[in-house]
Amino acid sequence: MTVPPLQVSCVGMPDDLVVALAPLVEVAAKALDMGRDVSGVRICGDDMPGDDGPWYRLQPGSHAGELPELILFCHGGCFGRRDRAGNSLNPPPAIWEQSPAPEVELSEGMMGFSAERSAIFLHHHLLTARDLVRGDVVGRNLPAGLTEAFTESWAVVVDGRLVRQGLPGFPLAERRGRFAQVFSPAGILLPDHWQVFESLWDGALSSQQDVLDVVKKLPGL
Repeated sequence: MTVPPLQVSCVGMPDDLVVALAPLVEVAAKALDMGRDVSGVRICGDDMPGDDGPWYRLQPGSHAGELPELILFCHGGCFGRRDRAGNSLNPPPAIWEQSPAPEVELSEGMMGFSAERSAIFLHHHLLTARDLVRGDVVGRNLPAGLTEAFTESWAVVVDGRLVRQGLPGFPLAERRGRFAQVFSPAGILLPDHWQVFESLWDGALSSQQDVLDVVKKLPGL
């Protein structure tokens, strides 16, 4: 059966961001073979600032047999470098690093746009959404008290897979930092935490049940 072309759109964002972002969405969706699972990917601008990533929603097809459309709601700041207030996932550049010139001509409000960071963000969250669509992750099977721990652990799994495939993903050092932020409130991070992190990153733990089983046993949780 011929799979119809995947429809990609960006709405609710400044025109220059749409122009810069749309081809990156197409590249990420194609690399992850999203056309097998959804009819389209729509990125919707959200006016709620934050760096915790998008909200995912599946819009059912209009007739029987039609694949759903994947909608990601996220703030435009997710596609740029961190500002001085720290309102983005993106870490501040080291003092010896120089900011690259923007790849496209952007308005004053879009000077923080980063194609590299956008590609990382899109690959990570589209792969996460694909896991949800395919049933590799089932939200209703998550114990309420372990939702945050599982979500962060699965993010490590996702980025490890992307890196092994040679696709853009949040780098190891950054993912370790996020992992530490989530688990450190429970107490001092012990070797067991980092052994689990390495297993998540390397793919030794790759199913929802594998990750849940080990998260339940992490010290201090």
